[in-house]
Amino acid sequence: MNAFTTWKIILLNDLRSLKQLEGLDEVRYAFKQQEIGQHCCQAGENLSNAELALLKKKLHLTEDQWRAYISRLLFTPAE
Repeated sequence: MNAFTTWKIILLNDLRSLKQLEGLDEVRYAFKQQEIGQHCCQAGENLSNAELALLKKKLHLTEDQWRAYISRLLFTPAE
C-alpha cells in the first residue's frame, strides 16, 4: 500500500471516530482532535504537495480545517 492510501485510510478512520464521539465525551473528543492533528502533520511530512492537496480534497477538508486540527497539538484538553 502506498503512503497516500495509508494516510487516507488512517485519516478517514480518525474522522469517523471523531464523529462518533461528538457530544458524548469532551475529553476523548479533544484527544481525538489532537491525534488527527498529529496524523495531519505526519501526512504532510510523507506526501508531496500534490498528494497532500488531493488527500485534503478526498477527505473533504478545507485548508482551514486541516490547520485547525494541527493547531490542536498546541493545546491540552482540560480534565
